[in-house]
Amino acid sequence: MAAGLFLRLCPSATKITGDIVDELTTKLEEAYTLRDKDELEASQEILLTLLEAHPENATVLYEVGGSYDVLGEAREAIPYYQQAIDAGLAGDDLQECLICLGSCSRVIGEFEAAVEALETAVTQFPENKSGHVFLALAYYSNDQKEEAMRTLMSVLLETTDNADIQAYANVFEFYKDNLEEVWRDE
Repeated sequence: MAAGLFLRLCPSATKITGDIVDELTTKLEEAYTLRDKDELEASQEILLTLLEAHPENATVLYEVGGSYDVLGEAREAIPYYQQAIDAGLAGDDLQECLICLGSCSRVIGEFEAAVEALETAVTQFPENKSGHVFLALAYYSNDQKEEAMRTLMSVLLETTDNADIQAYANVFEFYKDNLEEVWRDE
């Protein structure tokens, strides 16, 4: 078994037996395989069974949240994402969990919670540009239109290699910070 997965599943691994870790790993891989085959309900059943046995495991909580999320049940996913974060989720899983929490919060109309989760995501994981795009959506939904536009323009300018956009990069950079500026002849 890979040491990385072992540490993800059991950050306090000193008191855990190999059998428990093997069970978690096997069941999680089975759930992932079913999810990949679009057998979402079967995957969720496995995850909910794991949750009964390991109710405080951050990875299990995160995956249960993800299971509800892919089933289109954002409201049900949110508490599991929050519990996973509280349980010490770390690394790439924390990054994705924060983005998913923010996205789910936005789609159910909890715009301030969405902005909070996504601002945390982009602060802790600035290299993940999808987090910035989700944050822009949350800003827009939270009636922070200028911040939404600035965020999207920043992502565009940082990530595009399109020559037409790059030709105007300095202009776009200026406009990004001066969205309401209007020049009038006087």
